[in-house]
Amino acid sequence: MSLPIVSAAAASVENTAKEETNRRSANYHPSIWGDHFLSYASDSMETDHTARLLELNEEIRKLIIADTKKPAEKLDLIDAIQRLGVSYHFETEVDEILAKVCKAHQDSDLRDDLYSTSLEFRLLRQHGYNISCGICSFPNLFHLLFLI
Repeated sequence: MSLPIVSAAAASVENTAKEETNRRSANYHPSIWGDHFLSYASDSMETDHTARLLELNEEIRKLIIADTKKPAEKLDLIDAIQRLGVSYHFETEVDEILAKVCKAHQDSDLRDDLYSTSLEFRLLRQHGYNISCGICSFPNLFHLLFLI
């Protein structure tokens, strides 16, 4: 003998459809603030800050594109804009710089210091470059470890 299978969800939907819900009104008083905060125009904020935002974006873009003697300065700048959470505005510039850094990394074994080496390693790995973890095997690493 088989029993009909009825899911609990289907049964509860049928029960709620049959019952009418009577809900009491709380009769809250209107707010003393009115609709001031609800109708606050965000358009005025956009016009005030949009021009300044575009100026700052262009200023940072110029800093990223500018030539520097040390690639570690570019990596510091990339790290800073990533930590601020605005790197999505400069994705193409960051990718171009990291491609150059990766190419320079493959061509050269010279490293400035342990900080810039670790920063280079982390940024390249975060952006999907296949960098060996043997990056820190530069000649002065042994001496740097004893100086710390």
